[in-house]
Amino acid sequence: MAFDTEHAVEQVASLPAMKTAVRSGTDLTELWPLTTAERMDNDAKYAENLQVRLTLTMARVLVGTTEVTLPDAEFVYEGADAIPGRPQEVVDALLAANDAYEQLNPYSDLHDFSLLFEAAETLTAGWSEATQKQLGKILDDCTAYIHNSDQTRITGLDHRFAVVLVTFAQMLRVLRSQIIANLGSDSPHTGGASSDRVRHLERVALPLLPFINEFAETLGVPRICVTADQWHGLLAAFATPNGDDDSADSARVLAESLLPLAATEWRKHREDILWDPAEAKRAAKEEDERKNKEALAAKFAHIKDDPSKPEVEL
Repeated sequence: MAFDTEHAVEQVASLPAMKTAVRSGTDLTELWPLTTAERMDNDAKYAENLQVRLTLTMARVLVGTTEVTLPDAEFVYEGADAIPGRPQEVVDALLAANDAYEQLNPYSDLHDFSLLFEAAETLTAGWSEATQKQLGKILDDCTAYIHNSDQTRITGLDHRFAVVLVTFAQMLRVLRSQIIANLGSDSPHTGGASSDRVRHLERVALPLLPFINEFAETLGVPRICVTADQWHGLLAAFATPNGDDDSADSARVLAESLLPLAATEWRKHREDILWDPAEAKRAAKEEDERKNKEALAAKFAHIKDDPSKPEVEL
């Protein structure tokens, strides 16, 4: 299955939701390179928080429950290999998620596909040799497309992000094929794919969740984050047969789901970088004073309106 080039990329790049995402992404990337110590520190904290949120998502998918909590993810990120009072299954899932995340960190510099396959093994995704070969072929073809195409066509954030999304969609299609090989084909029917089929695809495709950010980094596209519920929704669409085998349409459907999430994440990233603790403290103090004044005014207004109570001079 080869990387579908110009048609799919152009279709995704021209989506209205892409314009909204690009505005948020451009506002973020215009801050770079960061020069002040405060902004660089804020950016580092954002990166740590992103890893915690993504490993939380991965662990919830591995365990199959929302019982995994953000404090659990923070404990494991800080180095815990056990949490008093918490199921070891939860801790083990977070440890695997963190290991896979860190295994993939060098990809943006090394472009080594084997890192993805190592992360898949860590997450027990169960990729067959045929699946790994197909995924490697897509990444090879994508690299060739980037190098051989007119560079002016993929300079803008819209086209660069479109390449990321088309690649992501192509890889998900390969993993859907493995699901069909494992579980058999599923004909279109009301209500979508069964929960077992969706759950299976969520697990098999899980290594792509951290990988796609590393791949995006190679094209200068900011990172994104999805929750376990959002991941479920994305994969439910891919697990449900609709009789349409057009890869460009698959990429468009995926993009329409991910683009709003990207726009939101990029706005959050920018706000986190620009966060000023002194300004935040001042704003919080002003807000507290405003609420206290409103509460005091409401109290005296109540007394003034009640003729049974004496008036109080302010």
